[in-house]
Amino acid sequence: MGFEERLRRIRGQAPDPTPATPAADRPALVERLRRVGVGRTADRTTGGIPDEGALANALGAECLAPGVLRLERRLSGGRGHERVLPTGMTAWGDLPWGEAVLAAGLFDAQGPDAGAAGDWLCLDTETSGLAGGTGTWAFLTGVLRADGRQWLLRQYLLTRLDAEPVYLDRIAAELTRPAALLTYNGRAFDAPLLATRFRLANRADPLDGLPHLDLLGPMRRAFARRWPDCRLITAESRLLGFQRSGDLPGAAAPAAWLGWLRRGETAPLAAVLRHNRDDLFSLAGLLPALVGVYRDPAAYGADCRTVAAAWQRRDPTRALRILAANRQDLDASGLHDLARLYRRAGDWVQASGIWEALAARGDANARAALARYCEHHRGDLTRALLLTQSLPPGPERERRQTRLRVKLGRERPAGQLELAIEPYSTGT
Repeated sequence: MGFEERLRRIRGQAPDPTPATPAADRPALVERLRRVGVGRTADRTTGGIPDEGALANALGAECLAPGVLRLERRLSGGRGHERVLPTGMTAWGDLPWGEAVLAAGLFDAQGPDAGAAGDWLCLDTETSGLAGGTGTWAFLTGVLRADGRQWLLRQYLLTRLDAEPVYLDRIAAELTRPAALLTYNGRAFDAPLLATRFRLANRADPLDGLPHLDLLGPMRRAFARRWPDCRLITAESRLLGFQRSGDLPGAAAPAAWLGWLRRGETAPLAAVLRHNRDDLFSLAGLLPALVGVYRDPAAYGADCRTVAAAWQRRDPTRALRILAANRQDLDASGLHDLARLYRRAGDWVQASGIWEALAARGDANARAALARYCEHHRGDLTRALLLTQSLPPGPERERRQTRLRVKLGRERPAGQLELAIEPYSTGT
């Protein structure tokens, strides 16, 4: 049963007596929707199906195939991004990738090696909805890559639903070249959505297996406790000093696309393309900015403790340096992190000094660390026992006390041992 016939039955209309048309001769899906009423508004507004040629002229785009437009530009920077991406900059080529990006922990274990990281592709989509799933269309896909001293911007726009296979083929051709993808929330949204559209079109997913750096994760790690949110618009404002003017919010993109399909409206679509372009150039600027954050978090107002935690596995020395440089701003948890790094580096003087200061403030974890230090490294069993007796009551304290008493070679009631520090109390 054809699409039109199913709609007729739902509406209670009589069956169409016209014989079935071979698939090759059937009209496009947009035309079929218009015939059964979905596109009647377009008749009143534009006199028929939206004019793709007029849209291409309005946008400065080229028509690659019926229903697929491409806007291509070579630029030194986007609107307002010139200060961040100045003319003459060899794109991202001046960044020391191996030391700055990979070591900074921005990649997971599947990231590209430093030699391949110079070829990046910024990717951002605009969709027919924000919920995802099989009913959501990625009607605009923008890509930005470095091209010598300029940037090559390409935006692919789907203007007819039945043209999606060709549209996806064009996007796939773009994704065969990059060494790594750069997105903002792309792992959770853009990549799964495109994978769904490729799968529904019976095509292989070109994103599968490509190295992918999603900046949202490291941005949240550095600023979740410092900023009200970590949206792209917040990050570009605070790190790049870029303020959007007259921007069409991404949430308005679905209505803009629907306005084109139903009424042939071009102005809202043009605003969607500008929004997409700004997203891409912000991505290009945020990568080097985030590298700077992970080198010197305090200079950017980032959370030094969480940034140092990101360094610990790859470069503990740098993690130690970050925390030590910002020691005066660390809370008790941050000081414990610093003491742990000093301990791993074999600097027991610095580590024990931190534990002593925290223990004097009643920190039970610091007292436990000091007790272990006195027992195993200083051989001061008496003080280790005194510190253990000041810990919160429980099996662990009793086990430690018993072991230390055995080591001391004497068993005394706890009340006969004069404590050198205040005992544990819940009010400390």
